[in-house]
Amino acid sequence: MAIRWTKTLSVGIPAIDEQHKELFRRAGAFLDGLAGKSRQEVGILLSYLRSYAVIHFGEEEDAMRVARYPGYARHKAQHDQFMRDLLALSREQEKRRGPGVDPKILGARVKSWLVDHVQSTDADMADFLIERARGRRAEDR
Repeated sequence: MAIRWTKTLSVGIPAIDEQHKELFRRAGAFLDGLAGKSRQEVGILLSYLRSYAVIHFGEEEDAMRVARYPGYARHKAQHDQFMRDLLALSREQEKRRGPGVDPKILGARVKSWLVDHVQSTDADMADFLIERARGRRAEDR
């Protein structure tokens, strides 16, 4: 189940696009690595994805707070839910006698969420940030 960042996922802010490229790279490595991996290896891949998501989400949320983005609460709620989902999946994966997480279901959920979130929620945020920056440049003239 391949997931790759493409130009159609660009939000128009280079720093955010670079972070999204890295997030998609990590998610892609995660999804590519699920097949044939041990439970321990899947757990490590989940942790790897979680760690970058925390960094990226924190930076987006800081930018939204600084810009006083009106969609901040909704956007942050989506980040928080994604992290709760990843933590729940990690707990399920780590249960000693449980079956672990089905890689196909996990892969589909991660891929769907990332693409949907970037194309809609992040694109809306970026539009606001770009307009805010244009307004500031116009005021500086």
